[in-house]
Amino acid sequence: MRAQTAPKSHPLLRALLCGVLPLLAALPARAGLFSDDEARQALIDLRSRYEKSEQAHGNKEAELAARIDQLQRSLLDLNTQIERLRIELAQQQGSNEVLTRDLSDIQRRQKDLQQGVDERVSKLEPQKVTLDGKEFLADAEEKRQYDEAMARLKASDFDGASSGLAAFLKRWPASGYRETALYWLGNAYYGRGAYKEAVSTFRTLLSVSPDHTRAPEAMLSIANCQIELKDQKAARRTLGDLVKAYPKSEAAQAARDRLGGRT
Repeated sequence: MRAQTAPKSHPLLRALLCGVLPLLAALPARAGLFSDDEARQALIDLRSRYEKSEQAHGNKEAELAARIDQLQRSLLDLNTQIERLRIELAQQQGSNEVLTRDLSDIQRRQKDLQQGVDERVSKLEPQKVTLDGKEFLADAEEKRQYDEAMARLKASDFDGASSGLAAFLKRWPASGYRETALYWLGNAYYGRGAYKEAVSTFRTLLSVSPDHTRAPEAMLSIANCQIELKDQKAARRTLGDLVKAYPKSEAAQAARDRLGGRT
């Protein structure tokens, strides 16, 4: 609690007292003008008014001090509230940063998951394949099995290639790979020395697709198999049929060369 200071005299009141006190001091010389009782009463009244004025002034100062103190407390409370709000705001910002980081992590994981799903789905979806001038759709497993068999053939694994291509044709009888698979299966049999199986496979190709781009080569391969089987007569007949059926093909030109240009 602030210590109360002695009330200060009002300037007007001090001036009044300065003028009255000398007058009171001269009262004995002017006894004819005022009686002692009247002078004493005047002094009492003057002092009473002075004390009331000083008390009113003191009350105003106390009231002002109380208001200032109340204002200071209000400012202190306001500063406390501001500091509390600042702390809460900082905590909220921290929480928002955590939530933003968590959301970013979730979105990244979701994107990675979606990408993985898309990749797996794309592997399961039919794929467009263009082979030997033919365009078709093939299942992922269908393509994988065909490619695997062809990889064995390229590695000169004729046993593995013939087994793989035969299994492929059995599993995918209506595949877009069928004609090409038949052609390479015949070659795999030829590489194994299974000439009769090769001839049968090549003829199957010519039967199901005589206009296939591999058909002329299939007929030339049949002639080669017949030569290996020591059936020269059948080989010459096949070469002649090749020239007649596909006269403009490279295989027909090879057949002419073998026939000595007599065809």
